[in-house]
Amino acid sequence: LSSLLRLNAIMKQSEALNLAQSADPTVTGIVSSKQIARLWAGMGSIVSIKCKTSGSKTATIIAKQIRCVNPKSFGDKRKAASYRVEAAFYAHYSSELSKVGVCCQGLHTEDDEKGAITILMTPLPNPTLHYMNGDVAKAAVRSVALFHAYFWGNEKADAAVKQGLAEQGTYWYLDTRIDEYDGISKHGFSGRLKRAAREIDEALKTHPYQTIVHGDLKACNQCLAANGKYTSFVDLQYCGKACPAKDLAYLFVCGIDVGNDFEKHQEGQLLKLYIDELASHGVGKDNQAMLPTVEYLREALDLAYCDLYRWMCGWGVWGNNFLEGRAERCLDVVLHRIHSAKK
Repeated sequence: LSSLLRLNAIMKQSEALNLAQSADPTVTGIVSSKQIARLWAGMGSIVSIKCKTSGSKTATIIAKQIRCVNPKSFGDKRKAASYRVEAAFYAHYSSELSKVGVCCQGLHTEDDEKGAITILMTPLPNPTLHYMNGDVAKAAVRSVALFHAYFWGNEKADAAVKQGLAEQGTYWYLDTRIDEYDGISKHGFSGRLKRAAREIDEALKTHPYQTIVHGDLKACNQCLAANGKYTSFVDLQYCGKACPAKDLAYLFVCGIDVGNDFEKHQEGQLLKLYIDELASHGVGKDNQAMLPTVEYLREALDLAYCDLYRWMCGWGVWGNNFLEGRAERCLDVVLHRIHSAKK
């Protein structure tokens, strides 16, 4: 039987066994299998398989099953491409990054190149999060920094793209959100941001800081790592090359819970923590990939806030409510920096 499982069907023991043995040859039998989640737009499911292994031990394997045959809409094509990115991440990079706890270990991937993809991985060490503040927010920032450090600089990021990660990370970058861009009002601040969108997008693409970003750092895409110092990431569909500030902007707006003093105090503290964690993992030792400063990273963050709010203006605003005011305050400064750099 193919290990690319039939969706919307109960998994037979023989199918579960075939899958489990693809991930771990020591598996001798199946104790149970159950669906634990559905994927967006009915494109598949996530199944937990409890196995018996040699020596009478048990193990759990997670199977992410995707089926997206002949996608028609632009959005469905984006989702289909994103699952191939995720499969590439688990095939090439999860082994190393799982050792430090920032993701699950990929055990096996399959792609029939017709829209059926299976990703087998280890289970998360803890339940996914519903909110992040205090020490958990700091753990998330450390994990983002560790993840970014692994791919830091154009050379490493470009090499990862050649291995199958996305040419542009995140799911809201301008080139993939033209419908939302077209829907933005031409009037008021939204109109100003719409007219500036191309320049902001280009400034982020050409920014000196480049890495592979996660691209969707909501709380529910993270859990506490086993050591408690980091968080572990799931849903790596949108990891690809980008300015690292795009991950930070999304994390600060849509991931962690912040107080009223976030911009005055907490933001700077978290940026300092992020930079310290980058340095602890070797960023800055290579002259080709410099370590950020707080000042320059905050300038990149202003770009990323404006870029994120541009997407939300066409899609819908959500997350922490400081974003609109921040974008309004910094847009003129951002554009002045962009125009000054061109002179």
